[in-house]
Amino acid sequence: MRVLVCDDIADRQDEVVQRILDAGQPRPEAITGDALSAELTQLFKSARQSLADPKSFADRDSRFHDVDLVILDNNLTHLPGDGPLLTAESIAGYIRTFTNAKYVVSLNANLDVDFDLRFLVGDFSSRADLALNTPHLTNPSLWSGNVAAAVNGFLPWYWPRLEESPGRRRAQIEFVTKHLDDPIMQALGFESSVVNLLSLHAKGALSPVAVADGEPSANSRPIDKITFRDVFIAKDRSLPIKADREMFSKSEEANDGHLREVLARVVAADIDMWFRRDITGPQEALLDIPHLLMRFPFFLGERVSVAEEWNKVLLAGTAPYGLEEQLYEQHLAKARFEHDEWVKTACFRWPVLRDDEDLNKRFLTIKEGDWPDVVFCEDRSQFIALSDQKAKPVEFTAEFEGSWARRYIARIDGVRYAPLTRLAE
Repeated sequence: MRVLVCDDIADRQDEVVQRILDAGQPRPEAITGDALSAELTQLFKSARQSLADPKSFADRDSRFHDVDLVILDNNLTHLPGDGPLLTAESIAGYIRTFTNAKYVVSLNANLDVDFDLRFLVGDFSSRADLALNTPHLTNPSLWSGNVAAAVNGFLPWYWPRLEESPGRRRAQIEFVTKHLDDPIMQALGFESSVVNLLSLHAKGALSPVAVADGEPSANSRPIDKITFRDVFIAKDRSLPIKADREMFSKSEEANDGHLREVLARVVAADIDMWFRRDITGPQEALLDIPHLLMRFPFFLGERVSVAEEWNKVLLAGTAPYGLEEQLYEQHLAKARFEHDEWVKTACFRWPVLRDDEDLNKRFLTIKEGDWPDVVFCEDRSQFIALSDQKAKPVEFTAEFEGSWARRYIARIDGVRYAPLTRLAE
């Protein structure tokens, strides 16, 4: 995996490089000062040329070319030159659009926040794919997802695995390229029962002209008709000016030519954020295994009464994912969400499980004491007993539209949680 660290100050860049090495990763490439300023100048020049004449667009050879992971310090105000002061937020979208770099991480835009209690996504407003702070890079679990390697036990469940992110982004781009003009709900296999569980925010986030119910007007479209190309026109995370997006979208090269992949990589980043903020965050339409067990503990079978068994399922990477095999085949296999490129771990369509009569009968036979008092702690990616006097799990209410906003953390010393008003204390 090619990693490129970009900073305007050499000492700060060296710290980032060292933290990546401390996490057990290979030495990344790095660029700073005049060299970085020259690369960005050329990037903006290429962007202007491409916007003036889409037919001239091409992924030119640059330091960003074929990079898997670009890590940008948010404060780039010390770069040489007389142009505007730069931040990662001001250039992340241009790197995504005008180079073929796969995944962009912004550093230190929110220095006072380590764990997001609002939407369980980090900073969903960031134009980067992920917003972190420099110390997070030292955590081996950020890269691998290995809970056992987490520094001080800190491993937010919402963190992507950086080692896997570029490969997943390639698969996402391929998916969008293939389905650019297909309705999103259809391409994802979201039947009406799943669509109906999407929040108003989830529906509106795809396009401002989407309508959920009733007859569409001349200026609106049903949510199940919104295409990936519509998202490209609607979202400004990568290209901030709508007229530019419309010009690119209408260009002949955006149909069968080289711009089709440009549209796809922009949309892939937007849909990836949409999944994290509006689908896997709320756990409403789709739910993953730890949140499945919080609703239906009996999927552990006879092991449900043993607290240690709950965490073992989080290590399983293939079906039946550590769950009771017969129950998985009878109930979960048919509800499995098939498009793994959009989710970090196996997910299941909640309406299919909710409407399963046998599962509901099983739920009604559950007796108090059939399983331990464990809860899933989002900041540790672990099940922990409510009675654990050391960890002391705390409930919080995330800022989701839906029925499952109540979650838990086991607060870790030195970790900054925000906003603290979400905590039930």
